[in-house]
Amino acid sequence: MTQRGERLPVLFLWHNHQPFYQSPEMERPVMPWVRLHAVRGYLDMLTAVRETGARVTSNFSPSLLEQIQFAAGEPVADEFERLSRTPVADLLEVEKRVILADFFSINWDVHVRPHPRYQQLLHKRGEHATDAALQQAMMEYTGQDYTDLIALFNLIWIGFAGRRDPVIADLLAKRKGYSHGDILTILDFHHRILSDLLPAYRELRDSGTIEISTSPYSHAILPLLCDSHVALADIQRQRLPRMEYRHPEDAERQLKLARAVQEDVWGEAPVGLWPSEGSVSDEALEIAARCGYRWAATDQAILERGERSRKDSISHFYSQAWERGPHGMRLYFRDRALSDAIGFRYSSMPAREAVREFVAHAERIESATRGDPARCLVIALDGENPWEHYADGGEKFLHTLYRELDSHPHLKTQTFGEHAQSPTRERVHHVHPGSWIDSDFHIWIGDPQKNEAWIELRRARHMLDELGAADERREECWKWMLRAQGSDWFWWYGEPFSSVYEHQFDALFRSYLKAVYQAAGRQYPPALDAPIKVSPRAERRLQPVFPVFPILDGRDTSYFEWANACKVDPRQYGATMGRAEHTMRALFYGFGKNELYFRFDPAATLRPQASSVLILHVLSEDRASLSIPLNEKQPLSKNDGFRWVSGRIVEVALAYERVGLQLGGECQFWVEIIDDNAVIEKLPPAGAYHFVVPTDEMIAANWMV
Repeated sequence: MTQRGERLPVLFLWHNHQPFYQSPEMERPVMPWVRLHAVRGYLDMLTAVRETGARVTSNFSPSLLEQIQFAAGEPVADEFERLSRTPVADLLEVEKRVILADFFSINWDVHVRPHPRYQQLLHKRGEHATDAALQQAMMEYTGQDYTDLIALFNLIWIGFAGRRDPVIADLLAKRKGYSHGDILTILDFHHRILSDLLPAYRELRDSGTIEISTSPYSHAILPLLCDSHVALADIQRQRLPRMEYRHPEDAERQLKLARAVQEDVWGEAPVGLWPSEGSVSDEALEIAARCGYRWAATDQAILERGERSRKDSISHFYSQAWERGPHGMRLYFRDRALSDAIGFRYSSMPAREAVREFVAHAERIESATRGDPARCLVIALDGENPWEHYADGGEKFLHTLYRELDSHPHLKTQTFGEHAQSPTRERVHHVHPGSWIDSDFHIWIGDPQKNEAWIELRRARHMLDELGAADERREECWKWMLRAQGSDWFWWYGEPFSSVYEHQFDALFRSYLKAVYQAAGRQYPPALDAPIKVSPRAERRLQPVFPVFPILDGRDTSYFEWANACKVDPRQYGATMGRAEHTMRALFYGFGKNELYFRFDPAATLRPQASSVLILHVLSEDRASLSIPLNEKQPLSKNDGFRWVSGRIVEVALAYERVGLQLGGECQFWVEIIDDNAVIEKLPPAGAYHFVVPTDEMIAANWMV
């Protein structure tokens, strides 16, 4: 029989993460998931460990820790709680609509349909929250309906540990007919959990029962921050943004700040790292090792696609040494089958049957790896979302699994830090750059919407560098830049995922980028006013198809020089900013062989205004701006990639290379008219004009015979 000291270590890494939900202009987070996961997953996982003595690793993203601390210290943790605390009679119609739309956000089969009153309220609202269904429900819902819905939503989110409280148990047994006082009792209980949560985790950490590890500060995908072109290992070049995001110093900032936040919470900086979404590259690992991390975990496919000393089918059941120059760390690789079984399959099985399957699989691994001190079975997965799908919140499964493992003669639970003390003969010479999903980065880059988000992130980052290292505004800029680098925004853009909250995620991402510019005292690109998570903007229909050949002389020389240009009539937008008339009669734009062309026809009413200035802003991979006084004629001038002339009309040319534009690339532009240092008109009024500079093939495809 194997001695107990030689048992196969089973290393659990439960990853807990939420993105930042509070935009710069909001008093509190717009979404409730920090609070609701705290009263379910975070407390339940803590309770299962405390009651069984299992040794596990709890991974917290710093973005989550900061938000738990915020929620614990505020009387109202988020917008959903504010709505819940408002008496129904005082709710606005728009607030009732939000409650009807969002307060069924939990697994219906497990948590709504088994409760007759909750199911009745869902039926009354309708299973599809269309505008028509919500409008109809608002006419039919009574005050008691709203009160019961608010109470049940906040009550049923409480996990198995919280339901043991006598007051909460009585409220669950009540089933319907809740009062506003009941809602306040439930929410006050949420806050007791929030206040006690981190001290309770710290107590277990200090006792050695659990290890705390971290992810990057805002859960950023480190390899893509280091060099977004690392995705070329699996994604075709033409599917990626042309200009790469190349800032390894940002990855270092994310990792250093993560350790600082963790040290502030726990009293000691962690040495273990779960890179966001298991995303690794050699460059990112080298930075992590340099920052003081001693072990990291990722997916087994990363090992299988990399260069390693051991190449058999069980190689991921061994911890492996990774080195690059003077820096190194221990790497661990999760077993995908068992990790995914807990996350996606065991919730539909009886708990004892699921545990038997898990243990039988672990026993086979133990037999195949016996005799090597570096062996281990790594189980790494989300520590919060799976339990919503277990009928009892995972209580029986977790307790049974932990006790079965630690009483088993060949198996035991252990933390990663404990296991990392054991020697290993195995080496990873090169890790394949990728994540736990398909061992690549397609979830975060390579889709048009994801790429647009990366382009805007890179543009804001470039502006931040322009401030200079000594500029005191940089610290505030970095606060928002770090949040914008989080992985979640890119997850929800484009394919393959969708969420009813994806537009809120889009708005949060853009709000953080806007805040970067505002903190720097710069104007943010108007494109950030328009959602990324939408169908192509209407303005893109104004697409030039054939080149233009203007003569820059400030006159309408010939019909043909601007015949192929797109023309904008400002009157389509209605009245301007406090003015009855427009400053422009028309705006034209088009493309040539090496330059973009713009034409502005000032309105006659603008001429007497001696202080008026036209500012043209152009964005592609880079940004360029040109200011032209409108009170005076100006001969052909050249500067910073621009050529322009001001006469009866204003004509401008801009070299492609000045803004990093290539054939087939997209250009954005907008125009402002300034008078007495105030914007009196902007075209377009919101966002920017978008068009693609066609390739020769695209032009040829549009010729008609």
